[in-house]
Amino acid sequence: MPRSLPSVSTFTLPELEPLTPELPSPTDKATFWLQRDIVRGVFLPDERLKVEQLTKFYGVGHSPIREAILLLSSTGLVVHEHQKGYRVAPTSLADYRDVIDAHQAIYQMVLAKAVERGDEAWEERVVVVLHRTMKVRKVLPDGDPQARELWQRAYKTLHRELLSGSGSPVLEKIYRDLGDRAERYLNLYADFEPDRNRDHHAEHREIVDALIARDGARLTKLVDRFFAGTRPLRDNVFRRLQELEGSSHATRRRSTARSEPPAARAPLKPVRKARHRA
Repeated sequence: MPRSLPSVSTFTLPELEPLTPELPSPTDKATFWLQRDIVRGVFLPDERLKVEQLTKFYGVGHSPIREAILLLSSTGLVVHEHQKGYRVAPTSLADYRDVIDAHQAIYQMVLAKAVERGDEAWEERVVVVLHRTMKVRKVLPDGDPQARELWQRAYKTLHRELLSGSGSPVLEKIYRDLGDRAERYLNLYADFEPDRNRDHHAEHREIVDALIARDGARLTKLVDRFFAGTRPLRDNVFRRLQELEGSSHATRRRSTARSEPPAARAPLKPVRKARHRA
């Protein structure tokens, strides 16, 4: 069951309300809560998602929980095992590399389409969201959980608004799903200390300025620099996953060695005694 990290379903910070999507039905609520709690690390990789336990945890009925699990199985956060049910998606070094590469490639492709297709209304929305984001204080995982969630939602909202000018809901959903998976790895394994003094607000302002000016060359340079700024976080996630996988492989080798039967010896052949002639 969940760790001591609080669920987003318990958050009451008023500033979170404008950054929360509309959740008109119990299924919408359960899906959003479970999604954010998996991404934040409330539920750990490979953890079984038991409907009965989740209904009590979130205070909703069985049907909304079942539907939420099914919906999240299409995002890469939940996997299904035949005759075993659903569980939180596992993590691995290979998967993280794949997610990071795809996430950056999709972001740059969709942003290029947004610059090409976005209209003035989109530019105005981006400026408004940037203005709101600038008022949100960056909070690392060692800070208040609700303030941390506020920062993460503001950060995600700005980037999603930047890409919304592409006019491609399909590509935007792929980006969102990959973004959630990448964020989960950081929340689970990253050491955020190298990120403490990074000025995200200044970087965001420069990106938006280049976008409004439709300066493609400068925008590409700034986005490349933005992703390069997360390199220290990615590197320590890589190291942590390598350590975990190395430890896991060593444990499996020891377990296999203990479980193997000793080498069978060749059966002894009976010794025939020589007969003496009379």
